[in-house]
Amino acid sequence: MTQIVVSMALIVLVAAVVAVYVAFPHRGEDLPGAPWLGRLMRRGARSLPTVEPEPGDVMPSDGGSPEPVESPIQTQVAEPGEVGLGPVPGGIAGQHRA
Repeated sequence: MTQIVVSMALIVLVAAVVAVYVAFPHRGEDLPGAPWLGRLMRRGARSLPTVEPEPGDVMPSDGGSPEPVESPIQTQVAEPGEVGLGPVPGGIAGQHRA
């Protein structure tokens, strides 16, 4: 039982460190109240090995897909409060309609 509690506490601690890193140092901001910790996290992240993208694997600056994907189904965004919308089998309810 003790091993489970220690394991879960360690998992929560690692998740909190990742969340704090993404919220502040990854965006180039200092941690409020502990700027030394943000600098330490940035230095640690720079020292980790990473895979560099190959020249042909460049993503567009908007972060979208490199090639447009065409769908055979035409959809349009549902307006809030629009009647006739309900769960869509195999899809996310309320986001789009055919």
